[in-house]
Amino acid sequence: MKIEITQKQLISAHIILFVVSFVFLEYSKMFRMNQKLHWIYSWGHNWWIMFALPTSFWGSLILGGYTLWKVKKNKFLYLFLSFLPILLFLILFFF
Repeated sequence: MKIEITQKQLISAHIILFVVSFVFLEYSKMFRMNQKLHWIYSWGHNWWIMFALPTSFWGSLILGGYTLWKVKKNKFLYLFLSFLPILLFLILFFF
């Protein structure tokens, strides 16, 4: 069975993972003061720090390198989209 994953699919999945993780982080903030549901807040922030940020950082670097190496057409568009999660993180962090 031959399965081919395109560069567009990898970049889309990477961006979707970052956005879903950020939405989960923001949703979990509602449970910060609730004693019974504080675990949702803790789990959301642990997910963000331990999985979402490292995945978006390393994924962006790997996809960016792969884009520079393999992609021939629309190289700069794919490169920009590869680094979009890191750019979104920096924008959200500093503003």
